[in-house]
Amino acid sequence: MDDVLLTKYLLGETSEAEATAVRRWISAHPDNEKRFSGLRLIWDASRSVALESKVDEQEAWQRFQQRRQHASDESSRSSKGMLRRMGWLRVAAVLVLGSIATFAGYQILLPENAAPLLGAVHETTDAVSTDTLADGSVITLDRHASLRFSQGLFKRGRHVELRGGAVFFKVAPDRDKPFVIQSGNVTVTVLGTSFHVIRAGDETTVIVETGKVRVAGLDKAVELEARQKVTINTATDRFDESVVVGVLDHTPLWRIAEILQETYGVKVKITNADIRNLPMTTTLHGDTLQKTLNVIAETLGITVSQQGNIIIFD
Repeated sequence: MDDVLLTKYLLGETSEAEATAVRRWISAHPDNEKRFSGLRLIWDASRSVALESKVDEQEAWQRFQQRRQHASDESSRSSKGMLRRMGWLRVAAVLVLGSIATFAGYQILLPENAAPLLGAVHETTDAVSTDTLADGSVITLDRHASLRFSQGLFKRGRHVELRGGAVFFKVAPDRDKPFVIQSGNVTVTVLGTSFHVIRAGDETTVIVETGKVRVAGLDKAVELEARQKVTINTATDRFDESVVVGVLDHTPLWRIAEILQETYGVKVKITNADIRNLPMTTTLHGDTLQKTLNVIAETLGITVSQQGNIIIFD
C-alpha cells in the first residue's frame, strides 16, 4: 500500500473508494494493521508538533498578498494554489520528520536483544524457500517458517525475530554488527557462520554446521561449535546439549557418504552415478547407523544396502 494514500486517509482526504481500499488492506493481514497503527502513532505525534508551531500561516499569507497587490488575478489564484500545495508539503515534511524522530528515539531506547519493529518478513507456506537477507546472509526456510529481519535505523545492527519453524542460516561475516536471533526468550548471537534454528512454541533448537554461536536462555549460556546442538524449552526449563553427525544444506550424496565414513568408520560406495549429486537438507543426529541410513533412503528415494562394513547407495 502506497504511503501517500495512507497519509491521505489519515488526513481524511481520500475518496470513498480510496478509503474502502485502505480499510480492506488494513484488515487483510495483521502486518498491514501493525504498519498502519505505527503510521497513525507517528502522525499523531507529528500533529502535536505541528500544533506547537508558532508560525501564523494566515498572517504570512496576508503579508504576501500585500507585496503582490499589483499582480493579476490569475497570478493571485495561482499563488493561493501554491500556498495550498505548500501547506500539504508542510504536513508531509512534519510527517517525515516525525517519523525520523520517532524511530530514532525508538532505536535509542530499544534493548539490544529486543525484536525491532522495522524490517522485512520472510515466510513460507507449503514449500521450502531460499532467500537472501538485506545484509547478504542466506536463509533457507522450511515449510511454515516465518521470521522478520531488520538492520535497524542507519543499519547499525542485524536482528532476526524467529516467529516459528525451521530456518538454516548462512550469516554474512561482519564483526562490527553481530547477527542476533530472538526466538521467544532464547537469544542466538553470531558473527559469521552457518547453523539451523528451529522454533516450535516455547522450544528452540540450535544446531551449528560451521563456526561458533552463543546461545542464551533460562539464565544460562553456551557457545556451540560445529556439530554441536542445544535445545531450550522455556516452559519446561529444559536445557540440553548434544552432538550431531552433520548438518546438511543441499549437501550432495557423495559428501554425505564421506560424513558417514568419518563418523561410523564404514566404507560407502555409490554404484549409481546418477545419484552422486542428489542434494539433501536435514540434520543427521547421533543415531545408530541403521537409523541414519533409513533417513537418507527415505529422503532421497534411493536404495541402501549393507554388506558387512560396506554401505552401498544405488
